[in-house]
Amino acid sequence: MKKRIARFAALLCALCLLLGGCQSREEGAPAASLTLPPVNLRRTAPENDVNQNYTQSALLYLPSLDGSQLIAVPAQAEFSAARHRAQTLAEMLLAHPGTEYARPVAGEITLALSGTEAVEVSGNVATVSLGASALRLSHEALFAVGQALANTLCQFGDLQYVNVLIAGVQPGLNVAATLPAGSYQNNTREDLATLWARSSAPSSEARRSFAATLYYPASAGKGVLCEARMLSFAAQDLPNMAVTLLEALSAGAESLPGVPRCPDLKGMMTSDPTLDETGGTRRLVLKFSDNMNDALIDCGITRSVMMASLVYTMTTFLPGVDGIEVRIGAETVTSLTPSGTYFGAGDTLLFQDGMMRRRDFSAFLLGHCALYFANARGKLTRVYRAIPFYETHNARALVQQLMMGPQAYDSQIGLSPVLPQGLRDADLLGVSFQNNTVLLNFSGQMETLARDLDAAAERRLVYGLVNTLCEMQGVQKAAVFIQGVQPDTLAGEVFLPGDFLPNYNLIE
Repeated sequence: MKKRIARFAALLCALCLLLGGCQSREEGAPAASLTLPPVNLRRTAPENDVNQNYTQSALLYLPSLDGSQLIAVPAQAEFSAARHRAQTLAEMLLAHPGTEYARPVAGEITLALSGTEAVEVSGNVATVSLGASALRLSHEALFAVGQALANTLCQFGDLQYVNVLIAGVQPGLNVAATLPAGSYQNNTREDLATLWARSSAPSSEARRSFAATLYYPASAGKGVLCEARMLSFAAQDLPNMAVTLLEALSAGAESLPGVPRCPDLKGMMTSDPTLDETGGTRRLVLKFSDNMNDALIDCGITRSVMMASLVYTMTTFLPGVDGIEVRIGAETVTSLTPSGTYFGAGDTLLFQDGMMRRRDFSAFLLGHCALYFANARGKLTRVYRAIPFYETHNARALVQQLMMGPQAYDSQIGLSPVLPQGLRDADLLGVSFQNNTVLLNFSGQMETLARDLDAAAERRLVYGLVNTLCEMQGVQKAAVFIQGVQPDTLAGEVFLPGDFLPNYNLIE
């Protein structure tokens, strides 16, 4: 019996030693922060960028056979790790043939997205642009499509509002294109008839509220960011609604970090907004005083970004508005040359007949990504940075942002880089995904630049990368390679082989 106990004790000790050897070599770190798996895990380093998919269960909301309600239809979705789920879900919903209990979302009319970038995601708002075939739907049927999209796209909780456009124009809810749809929200409790009756109710003198998406200038002239919230409109005509939107922009964002305050847009108007419906299009005309240019400079907002803010806000909410015309003093804005945008800086935008359309400013729409940098106490701090919305789920783009180090337009300032200075995009040889793990393959320059880091800096390097990448949808772990292999360490403290889980104990 004593021999059995002794053998069991020896086996237990060996097991403890084995488990201890599977963790990081860091000294003094709390047990909860040790996130390395067994070292016998083997993966193949990516030699270039490979976009891989992951499978996840999802619900598609389709109309019941009698059209009275939306039914949740389970589906297995193949999501791309490099783009937001909303794009895939919208494509699946529009293409679904129906079931024995539910019909296709648009009945006999085939719907498709309008272009490859027809689903824009910024913050908790998705904007879906449908192709021209959606014009064949009645307004009630189009409303049902919008609600189906909202229920489907908002199911995971990261999205809360959905706008539906047709070829970049807000169709509204009536034939005259005077009744806004507003931003749809998830509603699985009420039937379609109840929702439609409330949304399409005739206008009255009473104040009416809509969920509206507002596009605010981002700092440093980088572009625009959006948030949606309820607004009360005192009048139901489109010019007065435009004034309410201008007031909301001037009042400032409620949830967006670090955006500059817009000037008093309503106060600088020299006359009420008007609608020009000549030439087969509907344009909103806004006239501002000469001092608008100086007011924008005082607020740190470039003219091009302010125009993007106005165009996106007005065309997203106001029905039937193809674009806007802006006059500043005696000048009609017919061209703009952006200076701070991520793409197109220095290129001149020309607007025929002075009408600025939504598509003219597609490069201006941004989304926030989460990045981790070092603070003065030797920990990691999460910051939010506005980047092109379609890059917020691009692993290479996120690593590039880390390489740039902290910027003055981040949500927090006073931080330090986690990646060694001198690392360039060309040093990231490949990025790929394997199940829920993102794999990074760096050149030998990473090892050379990191060789002299102390233990704390090496931890921040590794977990700055890992924590940033694990903010992406579908990513739970990360693995780092140097020239196709996982060396034992970069600077002598962190054991590199295997996969890394995020380390939340390093965050403050």
